[in-house]
Amino acid sequence: MIEASCHCGKVKIQIPNSTEKVTSCNCSVCTRYGALWAYFEPKSVTVNCDKDALGSYSWGDKTIEFKHCKSCGCITHYTPTDCGNKDRMAVNFRLVPANILNSVKIRYFDAADTWTFIGE
Repeated sequence: MIEASCHCGKVKIQIPNSTEKVTSCNCSVCTRYGALWAYFEPKSVTVNCDKDALGSYSWGDKTIEFKHCKSCGCITHYTPTDCGNKDRMAVNFRLVPANILNSVKIRYFDAADTWTFIGE
């Protein structure tokens, strides 16, 4: 079990195992967040926090909701909305221990222009 945590520790996310790769996306919001996304099935992820600890933001086609800690502001994960892919969510892997983050490959996704992975 791997635990990701926001800066203040009020939001903790448990995932069953690591991943081989994470995605750095250059869309307008991900560029600002600086997140490295690891994808999982929602049923395999546990988010532990008080019910009022998370804020959310959705934009564009409204298929995902970005979640953040209301206390420290860290972007923790995103979840599908009713319009989104129910089988996939993402956890910001910048919130896992450094030794785990340093062991994964970073893929670069060009969501700003070509909607393809760069360099693959």
